Amino acid sequence: MSRKSLLPVLAVLAINACSTIAVEPVESQTRPDGPRNLIFLLGDGMGFAQVKAYRMFADDESTTITEPLSFDQYLVGAVVTDSISMVCNTGSAEDCWRDPYGMTDSASAATAYATGQDTLVGALSVTPDGGRLPTILQTAKRHGKSTGLISTSEITHASPAAFAAHVIDRDQYAAIADQFFDNQWNGQPMVDVLLGGGLAYFRREDRDLVAEFVAAGYTTAFDSGQLATADGPKLLGLFADEWLASAWDRDQATPSLTDMTRAALDILKEDPDGFFLLVEGSQIDWAAHDNDVVGVISEMEDFNAAVAAALEFAARSGDTLLVITADHETSGMSLGRDDIYRWDPRPIRGMQATPAALTADFLAADESLSDFLGPRLPFALTEQERGVLDDTHRDQEPVFAAICAMFDLRTLTAWGSPGHTTVDVPLYATGPGSDRLRGTLQNEELGKRLHEIFLP
Repeated sequence: MSRKSLLPVLAVLAINACSTIAVEPVESQTRPDGPRNLIFLLGDGMGFAQVKAYRMFADDESTTITEPLSFDQYLVGAVVTDSISMVCNTGSAEDCWRDPYGMTDSASAATAYATGQDTLVGALSVTPDGGRLPTILQTAKRHGKSTGLISTSEITHASPAAFAAHVIDRDQYAAIADQFFDNQWNGQPMVDVLLGGGLAYFRREDRDLVAEFVAAGYTTAFDSGQLATADGPKLLGLFADEWLASAWDRDQATPSLTDMTRAALDILKEDPDGFFLLVEGSQIDWAAHDNDVVGVISEMEDFNAAVAAALEFAARSGDTLLVITADHETSGMSLGRDDIYRWDPRPIRGMQATPAALTADFLAADESLSDFLGPRLPFALTEQERGVLDDTHRDQEPVFAAICAMFDLRTLTAWGSPGHTTVDVPLYATGPGSDRLRGTLQNEELGKRLHEIFLP
């Protein structure tokens, strides 16, 4: 999402929000009538259409019903995803005003969930004037609980970062990585388990944060095998220099979101005071930005499996509040187009790679696009499709667009935008306190209620 209108404000405020904090310890506390643990699962960019598309994709056609997803039965309401959007005419912060019809990005939305307060689009857990906002993760740590962040993007990306860092500009990845270590409680980093991508921001020329985490007692993991054998109570797992590959494009060395979720829960469950864990399926949003229905299904499958693993844990524990939602919907995904009253997931079933991976492999091959795609698709290309594909300029953007457009036409998928939309997103919840999350809530109101339910 473009944030050009915010640049004057960011330039004025950035200097105020880059330093780190040390939080003083307080006595361990729990709410006697509330959950001991909170698992917050965030499907980035996941609207109702993305959920239904995956439900239809996963359907068993041999039955007479569409089987529900692992989390369908826990729908309790919806979230309104508005945040503070600014319009600026000049380079002066004084010449900016709020846009009442603007919409959120991942940074301001995650800030609303993490802090219970609204902020500028692009800002992470700071007020519009740069003041730090305490997050639910940091408060949980102060109350003696263990904490974790998981993401399929860089772990320094907007959504996970909002729970443990405070910067005015979400793109300050190195500063965010520094804060993951430097923001401490009782002489230790405040996040006990960090799993995702972003190794390049932890191991830099100016600072080796991996070495610092190791010196602080963290186990490290850099592939699936190391993650499977890692033990706690503290773990830093970084599985790519930047983001992880899409779920259908990963090799065996890269863990799934489910692998990371189970590894984190195995560690965090040992804390008698309980834990807070954020699990983000990051790339639903990225695929939707690209208007890539195959990529959306790939990432929804990864996210649904992780949710199922978290639900299994919550059912066994009996004292875990589990919440599932999105930061916003992306790209106005429409299941149906061209006045045709159907949506067909079958052309995607059997796909083993996303259009992005197919594009990269094709550009390294020496054959026509239709000949390359033929054996890699679960359907036979028509002559018309072959003609369109083979007339496509042999370059990354047009090839990727042509593959995505082919799947759009076959599935009858349409897109309203390449960007975020302001439609409400689904809210699911189960466990102690979930009855207080019913209805349609503003995103910051959901953040406030999570604080009230989980922490005294």
